[in-house]
Amino acid sequence: MKECSLPTRKECFEIIKEFHVPSHVLRHSVAVAKLAVFLAERLQEKGIRVDVELLDRACLLHDIARVCDFRELDYSKFEQRVTEEDKAKWRHIRAMYGGMGHEEAAYDILKQKYPRLALTIRKHRYMAMLDEKVRPDTLEEKLAYYADMRVMEDRIVPLKERLEDGHKRNVHLHGTEAQSKINTAKVDPLIYRLEAEIFDKLDLQPLDVTDEFIDLYTDGREPKG
Repeated sequence: MKECSLPTRKECFEIIKEFHVPSHVLRHSVAVAKLAVFLAERLQEKGIRVDVELLDRACLLHDIARVCDFRELDYSKFEQRVTEEDKAKWRHIRAMYGGMGHEEAAYDILKQKYPRLALTIRKHRYMAMLDEKVRPDTLEEKLAYYADMRVMEDRIVPLKERLEDGHKRNVHLHGTEAQSKINTAKVDPLIYRLEAEIFDKLDLQPLDVTDEFIDLYTDGREPKG
């Protein structure tokens, strides 16, 4: 028996449905899981132990409370048809967890039933690198954090591109633009160090790993180039 229970993939998608996760956020989460699991499986081939199921579930559920971080709920910007049920659920989530970041909110939602999963999700916060209490520590936590930092919307992109885009969109989460620059100057080098730590164990370079590259592995063919 495992140390703690995990939801099945089907149960993860039921949780996602329960929280009315916006379609673009869901696509992002699926892409993060794809990258994280790919890296985990390559590490396993090197004889390194990784709990791939934990990692997969954490990535799928890491943004279930993402609406907490939206500056405003401008429904015209959502790609899906927003229903009254969607609106009510998102208002409820923001009312319940509006004082928290989406990482802490997801942790609070899942911690009773899935404590280890919840903790892994909690540690994907961008600023977690500077906080000893919530810094990614286990390999699963590091892979979940890193994979999220490589997926822009639903595409795997170079770390530099993803970080620059995130900094532009999330200035408000740091309080001021000046504080944002201070924070990112401290955190970004640590993320690059994490990337090096992961890829030092693999026969790959970070820029090798794209959506197309992973798909070739999935198809059972040798990657080209």
